[in-house]
Amino acid sequence: MKRISPKAIKLWRIREYINAGVWLTIAAAIGIAQIFFDWLPWWLFLIPAAAAIYIVIVHAWIIPKLRYKYFRYKVLEDEIRIHSGIWFKSEKAVPLYRVQNIDTTVGPIMKRMNLKGISLQTSAEKLYIPELETDKADRLRHDIRNLINKNMSKQQNEGML
Repeated sequence: MKRISPKAIKLWRIREYINAGVWLTIAAAIGIAQIFFDWLPWWLFLIPAAAAIYIVIVHAWIIPKLRYKYFRYKVLEDEIRIHSGIWFKSEKAVPLYRVQNIDTTVGPIMKRMNLKGISLQTSAEKLYIPELETDKADRLRHDIRNLINKNMSKQQNEGML
């Protein structure tokens, strides 16, 4: 089983810091509003401030390491396997002949860190392999496409016999 890029930990932390920053901004806005509206309870700003602290401690420091540790994927000749989950483990195996669409996703932070994600769409579900190096993601997408074409031509040849 293969791992995703170790840069994923840093990317996930940056995302959570942005999230915590939004909560701190809300806490500051409530604090400023309390100056003008004395009917607001003094403790009201503590709720978003506590949410920001929780996000920094749990979602930015603990969870990214665990997500990275427990995410694995493997592309076999006829299927793709993905193992993920921290507390609730998930093991998915999708036959390649069911894959209808392969997309890559890149956000602004991912682009700066030279990362891409791969989405595999079937008729029933969508699989996502997150945060691979750009060249590795492109190569994996190309390899999956070739395996799908190879399996399709193999099935067509067997159907002709």
